[in-house]
Amino acid sequence: MDDKSLGYTIMIITIVIMVGYFIWAFPSLFGSTFAWLIPYSIWAIRIPVILAVYMILFIVLWIGYTMATTPPPVPLDTPLDLDSEFEDFDEDFDFETTEEEEEDVEEEE
Repeated sequence: MDDKSLGYTIMIITIVIMVGYFIWAFPSLFGSTFAWLIPYSIWAIRIPVILAVYMILFIVLWIGYTMATTPPPVPLDTPLDLDSEFEDFDEDFDFETTEEEEEDVEEEE
């Protein structure tokens, strides 16, 4: 199945589900055709809300489990000395440019 046919299939299935869900949620709009769905239409709201709450709770549970079971980081053998990285930096260093770079600068001006 190529990408286009898969895309069309997903689109058609989604539209069918959207129409079915709308009919399930609001059966009274269609008269007596879907009158048998009226007692069940409240579940069109309840089921997605319950699923959303449980998905959020599952994510929180997963985060808590991960935090509880992950060991703490191992301390470094030697502390980091960040100042030593910049000791060799010379502020008065004169960057040399080549003639080509100088010509490029002149052309830009």
